[in-house]
Amino acid sequence: MEHMTELTNKVLEFLEPDSSKWEYWISEQSLNAVSESKCMESFKERILKAVSNCEKVIVAGDYDCDGISATTIMVSGLRKLGLECGFYIPDRIKEGYGLSEATVSLAHKKGYSLIITVDNGIKSKPALDLAKELDMDVIVTDHHTMDEEVNCAIVVHPDLMEPCFETLCGAGVAFECMRKLGVEDDYLLQLAGLASISDMMVVKGQTRALIQNALKLMNETHEKHFFSLATDRELNETSIGFQVVPKLNAIGRLSNLANVNNVVRYFLAHDDETIYTLGSQITQMNTIRKQMSDQMQKTALLKCKSNEDIYIIEDSSFHEGIIGLVAGALCSRFNKPCIVLAKNEQGYKASMRSPEGFNCMDFLGPYQHFVVFGGHENAAGFSLNLNEFDLFEDFVYARIKEYTYSVKKKKTLIITDDELSLETIQSLDVLRPFGPGFVFPSFEIIHPQIKSLYDFQNHRHRKYTLKSGLQCMRFNQSEVEYKKSVNAIHSFIGTAQINQYQGRKQVNFVIDEIIYE
Repeated sequence: MEHMTELTNKVLEFLEPDSSKWEYWISEQSLNAVSESKCMESFKERILKAVSNCEKVIVAGDYDCDGISATTIMVSGLRKLGLECGFYIPDRIKEGYGLSEATVSLAHKKGYSLIITVDNGIKSKPALDLAKELDMDVIVTDHHTMDEEVNCAIVVHPDLMEPCFETLCGAGVAFECMRKLGVEDDYLLQLAGLASISDMMVVKGQTRALIQNALKLMNETHEKHFFSLATDRELNETSIGFQVVPKLNAIGRLSNLANVNNVVRYFLAHDDETIYTLGSQITQMNTIRKQMSDQMQKTALLKCKSNEDIYIIEDSSFHEGIIGLVAGALCSRFNKPCIVLAKNEQGYKASMRSPEGFNCMDFLGPYQHFVVFGGHENAAGFSLNLNEFDLFEDFVYARIKEYTYSVKKKKTLIITDDELSLETIQSLDVLRPFGPGFVFPSFEIIHPQIKSLYDFQNHRHRKYTLKSGLQCMRFNQSEVEYKKSVNAIHSFIGTAQINQYQGRKQVNFVIDEIIYE
């Protein structure tokens, strides 16, 4: 504690008022002992039975980073035991989320006797019922909310394990399964850490230990699968989240252009040629995703009317795999709830995002005509029939008039710009990983002493240079903000980052919000 900088102490006290817990947050965590829970014992017993009987096993995964990582972990570990193990991740657009009856039927025809789901399965009732009819065993390994009995042979879930495992993501659960079988290794641990970052899990307990140990191994070994997708030469949870995770998620989003199962093959590959080839394809697909996302955002912005309390944006050009990103971008920009819809032959796919304090599920709950509906407080996804868009739109505009909510004021840590140096920002690494439950604070600089400013990209972005030399970047400023007087600025709210260019590191302050007098 005595070696920490003043800024580190300030951040730690801000995030954890209870000083008796400080030692935990600044210490490197070791993995907890292997779970001895009943569900884990049953899992091990059933897998060893499959090995003895030379059964064919198929792993049914999910199309996001967590699901891809979990699939790789499970397949890799089971193959080490000598099992014939296949895998399948469904097409997001054509098949949707979770284990389907079609997958169960096909697996049965191909002679698989055991299905293991990873990062899904809890809600796959029709598929699980069919598997039971076909006399196939299913092991569900999942971390999503379990609010009813699951009709399968075994469920492995954090709720059924020791308390230290309660924050595990899907890949974290899969990794614990491999530990139980004694086939885990450093590479699988790194995959579990990657997934824990991507799925925004609470950074406590085993999840914190997984992330810390995974990042340490990544930076020691420069493992090809991760660093070929990254631009930085040293990784932390932030660079993983911005540089690696979006590329992996892009493949699942654009399932009409790419096969997400190839990403599992990428992570299972050992030869340099395959890793390079598939890695290049993943990066290229993410470039396409960014181009499509940018175009969709431009189209959506033209449809946003400033006087509306909620945005409902629909366009025939929208890709349903990207609507959530666009809804999130609009919500962040305007601090208003936003619904973005894509039309297909069957109807509409939609994503909703909302500011803190606005509950999407509560807001949408009274609508009775969803084909599919799910989500949580700040994000929801749903489907509508083709002829029900007008009915839904009427519901939303009527509902927003009666719906009361208050946008939560962001809690900030007030600092001065001279507290932000290369040394002080680097000193915060002792507190990593940051994430849900231990979120990197938003800094607030009161009355910034602005020396100069520079607009670029047709005044879409602005760079403020303070008298101390600190550069403060404001991306995607609004037209209203562009026209406001600099003299009316009360404070900048944002985060400090270290940028590296041509071998030179410097601190930049990225502005999330400008408060005016």
